[in-house]
Amino acid sequence: MNDREAFQDALHHAKSTWVGCQWWTQFGSAGLNLAGLRSRQAALAAKATRGEESQCWCEAAIWLIQIERDAALAAELAQQAFRAAELGNNETARQLLNDAVELERKYREPTVYPHVQQIYQLANPVPESLSLRGN
Repeated sequence: MNDREAFQDALHHAKSTWVGCQWWTQFGSAGLNLAGLRSRQAALAAKATRGEESQCWCEAAIWLIQIERDAALAAELAQQAFRAAELGNNETARQLLNDAVELERKYREPTVYPHVQQIYQLANPVPESLSLRGN
C-alpha cells in the first residue's frame, strides 16, 4: 500500500469512527450516559420525559449537537489536509491535522485523528532545516 492509500484509509477510518459521543459519560444532574447516542435521540428523550430529567436530556441534545458538529469539522479539516498534501502544501496539511486533533481533544484524549496525523507524518517527515527553525 502506498502512502496516499494509507492516508486515505486512515482518514476514512477516522471519519467513520468519530461521529459523536462514543465514550462513557455522566452528563448533567441525572448522570446520563450518552455513549453512542445522537443528538436527535436525546431530543426525543427530552420530549418523552418531564421536569428535571427532560431538562437534562435537552441540555444533552445541545451538547451532542456540538460534538457532532466538531466531529464533522475535524473530518473536513482532515480532508482538507489530504488535499493540501496532494498539492505539496505540507505545512498547511500539518496545521489542518493539528486542528482536527485539537477538536477531538475538547472532549476526550484524542485517539482518532492522532492516528491520521501519524500516518501523514511517517510519509512526510518534517525536513531537519524546518524542525530546527525555532532553535
